[in-house]
Amino acid sequence: MWQVGVWEPEEPVSPLLVELAEGAGCLVRACCAPHPTWNTPLDLLVVAPHGPRAVCLPRCRAALVPGDVAPPQCSAPPPIWVSYGCASRNTLTLSSLTAQSAAVAVQREFPHLGGGVVERQELVLPYSGPAPLPFLAQVGTALLLGLLP
Repeated sequence: MWQVGVWEPEEPVSPLLVELAEGAGCLVRACCAPHPTWNTPLDLLVVAPHGPRAVCLPRCRAALVPGDVAPPQCSAPPPIWVSYGCASRNTLTLSSLTAQSAAVAVQREFPHLGGGVVERQELVLPYSGPAPLPFLAQVGTALLLGLLP
């Protein structure tokens, strides 16, 4: 069972991720503290949009972070570091968005927790909300868990 930590001090995304992870053998733990700690090692840490900027992340195998979060300076970054946001420098971006669909661009390949690789691609997915950044966090989580191609 994968341990997923969600750090959401300002904007909750864990309800979206709990729904996503229910069938994937994951346990999602949310934290809104300024300096989060989890009692178990995390496989995946998801930092919610508008979360902390200069951070000392808890140990994890993979981190999914907003594009303006710099890698941690107090410890080694996790082996898998995936950023999401609107800038082309982010690993995951939105290339188009309508009321019914969103095109998510994977700008660089990265490994997922199951051992495979997420290739550069554009995924056209159904979209009816939430806001774009929480949606990218949801898609990024699904990709890192190996739930999307």
